[in-house]
Amino acid sequence: MTLHYTAGNNINAQGTYAPAAAGFNLADVSSVDELNALPSGVRGMVYLDQGDGVTQSFMDAVKPYIGNPKVYGFYLKDEPDPTGQYNTLVTAANLKAESDYIHANVPGAKTFITMMNMGSSENPTFANTYNPTNTHIDLFGIDPYPVRSDMSTVDYSMIDKAVTAAESAGISADHIVPVFQTFGGGNWADDSGGHYVMPTAAQEQTMLAHWAAAVPNPAFDYAYAWGSQNGDTALEGSSALQSVFLQHNTATSTTPAGGTSGSSTGSSGGSTTPVTGSSGGTTTGSSGGTGTAAGGGTTTGGTTTGSTSGSSSGGSTSTTTDGQHHHHHHGLDFSQLATSAPTASSAIAPTSTTPIATASGSGATDATSTHTDAATHMADLISHHTDHHAWHF
Repeated sequence: MTLHYTAGNNINAQGTYAPAAAGFNLADVSSVDELNALPSGVRGMVYLDQGDGVTQSFMDAVKPYIGNPKVYGFYLKDEPDPTGQYNTLVTAANLKAESDYIHANVPGAKTFITMMNMGSSENPTFANTYNPTNTHIDLFGIDPYPVRSDMSTVDYSMIDKAVTAAESAGISADHIVPVFQTFGGGNWADDSGGHYVMPTAAQEQTMLAHWAAAVPNPAFDYAYAWGSQNGDTALEGSSALQSVFLQHNTATSTTPAGGTSGSSTGSSGGSTTPVTGSSGGTTTGSSGGTGTAAGGGTTTGGTTTGSTSGSSSGGSTSTTTDGQHHHHHHGLDFSQLATSAPTASSAIAPTSTTPIATASGSGATDATSTHTDAATHMADLISHHTDHHAWHF
């Protein structure tokens, strides 16, 4: 039984769960009120964004949801950093404590994170990071985004490579949540010097087919993203892709039963780095919808309050990225990035495919990695998930 999840702007100004129109039945929520307002047959993935272990803040955030039958799972952390190089260090032990707490206190609820790719899109690696054994987490989002401006053809093998890398790191297919690219444009840069392009309907169908072959029966899948941020186009603005997902979601989805076992993933997928010097209007990173964590158990300790914005004037965009994002980039020093990371116009590709971080949880950097490798990888990481966190502040 596959559920279907998408992130951002899930609850519109009228209080309606907007993605239902495209067949989605797993909602991105951050308050009890949002959860209780979901229509029949739709369950909630509660976004926590906490990786410090079972702190008082964590327990306060979880408590209001205990016993609520609409809860499917908890999104513990978006792309936690196992090294402390790109964001606050999140240890496997802390995630394990959180997951164990939820399993003990919210029976049947799933725990989920998205994974930070410690390599590159062409040579991904999740080695020595997180897996079901060292975290007791149920589901892990894997988010390659292959539709890009810097490639003459779409490299769908990015999907296969990412799945293989996850499996090599101890995350079997039954623990993997596919994350589909449903955004493009705006002020995001990819890790090879270009920018992400909104997939066509045909490209989306090909991606879905690749994922179906690699991970045939996930607990849920995830379209990243419904809400538009930082000037990009996303699923909420594409009737063509909504039609693709309506067919995909209604062909495979069933109403979830309470306490169903299996993995659950949250919303997050891929990083998106701000492109400096790109044109395209004023953009605001924080979109409405599920943005506020109102009600009991507000998300604390890992949420971000800033919004990603880029105001454009005279054809050039000045990008201000909020330093604490829904995906693993909470607290990153973007002033450093501005001076060291390549922009889209520089089109600098990594000079080595050696993973930047090879030591488990130690933050150690491979001595053979060049400055270009680190800067490019950091830019990709920041860009990949910069937008999702602003939906939850």
